[in-house]
Amino acid sequence: MKCLKCNKAGFTEQNVRFTPEIKGEELEVIAPCMVCDNCQTQLMTTEQMSILRRSSADKYKENHNLLTSSQIIAYRKELGMSQAEFAHYVGSGEASIKRWETYYIQDASQDELIRIKCDEASAEMNFLNVHWKRDEADIYSGNLKFNLERFKNVALYLVERTKESILYLNKFHFYTDFYHFNKNGISLTGARYTPLKLGPCPDQYGPIYETLVQAGHLKNTHNYSYEILTPPKLGCFSDKEKETLEFILKLYQRLGRKKILKASHEEDAYKKTEEGSFISYEFARDLVLAKEK
Repeated sequence: MKCLKCNKAGFTEQNVRFTPEIKGEELEVIAPCMVCDNCQTQLMTTEQMSILRRSSADKYKENHNLLTSSQIIAYRKELGMSQAEFAHYVGSGEASIKRWETYYIQDASQDELIRIKCDEASAEMNFLNVHWKRDEADIYSGNLKFNLERFKNVALYLVERTKESILYLNKFHFYTDFYHFNKNGISLTGARYTPLKLGPCPDQYGPIYETLVQAGHLKNTHNYSYEILTPPKLGCFSDKEKETLEFILKLYQRLGRKKILKASHEEDAYKKTEEGSFISYEFARDLVLAKEK
């Protein structure tokens, strides 16, 4: 190998910073490259060029929350499948699998399909979405169809700001939705609530929180408490909805967790709903804590 600029033969492999452009987006990646010892001119081998293309594609995928080539390969190998078998399993062409495992970028719908077929947390999240899509918006959901994404961001917000256990988080969820209904005639997440021995709780709260852990949004700490791994995205909430979240947080800071827990047991929503039934949001109109200033 000779340098195209100075015609010298001495080269050293170095990690070099590149700024390739993919789909109009400039990226920054580090990749190996041969550098002339004499004039520092860069020259890439065929293998190094492939590494650069793959690293660039993976950087773009990471920026857009898509599975990287190595993650797709890991899923396939975990299932013990060839590329042809894996293609049949996810309902795609073998050529597509080969491309996605190198330096081609799958679209969002293809990425979601792979996750649902291969990742337990994604499959569970999809199941919950399908499960609740069958329920129509009514007085038991606060006149809003359940939205798992909104519930997730409320959960992340509450965990981040209170650092409380699930016992208290469930009460914060209850008051968030019912207070918002009290003020606006509609719940914030569309969640349904049921009276349990420890107070009003969101329906299926256990599977939801476990799914958030498996999906890498939360981490179990101790005594049924969590810490956030991804920050809440509050951009999906309107100003009025953000005001509700802030009200619940200020209520928690002023009254403390034990008073809120006790108050939830004294609400008609809890006392007048039979065990195993859903709590009607009609009770939100007489919500005791809604009167707090």
